[in-house]
Amino acid sequence: MYIPEEKVSEILNTSDIVDVISESVILKKSGRNFFGLCPFHAEKTPSFSVNASKQIFHCFGCSAGGNVLSYIMKYHGITFPEAAKMIARKYNITIETKEIDPAKRRQLNLTENLFRLNKTIMEVYFDGLKNLKTGEISRQYLKDRGINDNTIEKFKLGFSPDKWDTIVTVLKKRKISKNTAVQSGLILERKQNNGYYDRFRNRIMFPIFDVNMQVAGFGGRVMDDAMPKYMNSPETPIYNKSRILYGLHAAKQFCRQEGCVYIVEGYFDFLSLYQHGIKNTVASLGTALTPDHVRILKGYASRMILVFDSDAAGINAAKRSINIFMNEGVDTRILVLPTGNDPDSYVVKHGQKAFNELALSAKTMMQFLLQVSIDTHGLSVEGRIRILDDMKKQLILIHDSALRSLYVKELAETLNIDEKAVLEKVREQYLNHSGKKSFLSDGKKEDAKLESDRREEQIISLMLNYPEITDEIKDKKVLDYFYSEKLKSLAKKILSIDPAREAFITNVMASMENIEDQELIASYAINDFFSKQDIHQTVLSIINRIIRVRKKQENNLTTKIISAEKGCDSDLMDLLKEKQAEIKQLHDQL
Repeated sequence: MYIPEEKVSEILNTSDIVDVISESVILKKSGRNFFGLCPFHAEKTPSFSVNASKQIFHCFGCSAGGNVLSYIMKYHGITFPEAAKMIARKYNITIETKEIDPAKRRQLNLTENLFRLNKTIMEVYFDGLKNLKTGEISRQYLKDRGINDNTIEKFKLGFSPDKWDTIVTVLKKRKISKNTAVQSGLILERKQNNGYYDRFRNRIMFPIFDVNMQVAGFGGRVMDDAMPKYMNSPETPIYNKSRILYGLHAAKQFCRQEGCVYIVEGYFDFLSLYQHGIKNTVASLGTALTPDHVRILKGYASRMILVFDSDAAGINAAKRSINIFMNEGVDTRILVLPTGNDPDSYVVKHGQKAFNELALSAKTMMQFLLQVSIDTHGLSVEGRIRILDDMKKQLILIHDSALRSLYVKELAETLNIDEKAVLEKVREQYLNHSGKKSFLSDGKKEDAKLESDRREEQIISLMLNYPEITDEIKDKKVLDYFYSEKLKSLAKKILSIDPAREAFITNVMASMENIEDQELIASYAINDFFSKQDIHQTVLSIINRIIRVRKKQENNLTTKIISAEKGCDSDLMDLLKEKQAEIKQLHDQL
């Protein structure tokens, strides 16, 4: 699908980047910009900046940047046309598209067909549950589990009959492509190539919604002891289990309100908590949590509480998740329920108030790990040594030195070990863990950025924020003096855009051929450190500085030429003289 340039401009001019990004990142106003935790890399201190007037974003940590379309593409991992359509839907913009190449068209058609098919099948399963005959046992099962009709309706729970061809028959009646259904994972091809059969049979069905409320996949649970107990859709172009959390589409607004999110493992854990008023809850679909999961949740809550069973499996699941949260720098607590309970059974038996009171006792990650280690090894002399060995591996993962110091002190007091001894163990672990010297240890430092490059970057920043100076840049032929070919190329593109056009920066960004260039433009445009009153004087000053730097470099070349002559290095001398001639020619032009 090709979207006409004028329609892209309408989308960019109509949309509000702060509004769009606020749906997935908690933004706070600071000066002229909004700041939040970057959804694209792990960080504890917000470095992700959004400028409302320029309609751009930039992360000072990972350098991600661009306009609202760039953000949607990167955040959701979708194509440009898909991002444009998503924003267009939000702002009620009609898109008249033009054809694109067949391969891209097939991919887009597949995505649309998968979503359409999943919605259709969701209704089939939902009707199956409501059916007086086929759904009787499943309805009773949900009733016994404490799931009421409102919850069933809200989350569109369903039932897949105990047949091999329920979905196959639906596809045939409605003339839906079996190929699409195969790619969705709803049906499987028989090994003998003599037909197809349903993946999900005789199971309670849980539609899995993405954050845009589209059905990305399904989960199914048996109602007896058959195995596997749970079964999920396979990965598809629209279902990525490392990025989707069950219930987030319904919980996100409550996570923001509370500033906190409960993370559970299963469908029923989520449904029970949500039904009992604990609506700031998501479930991990029975899979291991990933950095993407955590980064997505950071956009909705600043604190995360992992709720696990008290059995060995629950403890191990909590331990596996901890490093991810530490690396992401998130305030994370661990709530281990009383023996014999899971989130579902506990809230059904004790209610919302008891659960909230219990949640107040949730331990920090380090407190949790320490308690687990104590329970495992005991507090004998040998046990305390083993505990110290366990904990030092976790302490080196804490990047905040003040916080690490507090935990070292707490550990020393708990184990009755001298704090210096604990610190020494942590240092040893750090050295063993790093396994390498500093990148400066070999005596070779990274080349310093040329002063001229900094001035060139300033020129670009000025051109973006004060388009009225572009004529002056052209008249002075400033780009002829740029050392950086990359910056020169960006500057030429900026000069090609009419400075009188509305949304100048947006148009400049749209002219960039790749996302790397868009990120660079965003980084130069996001902040304006210059005074508009003295802007022309500032431009002249920077141009003069560029010239002075060139002269200084020319003098350095002359010195090197003399040294080369003394050393009889004719090849080097010729190269240096050639470079000197090029610089002189440029000066003469000015």
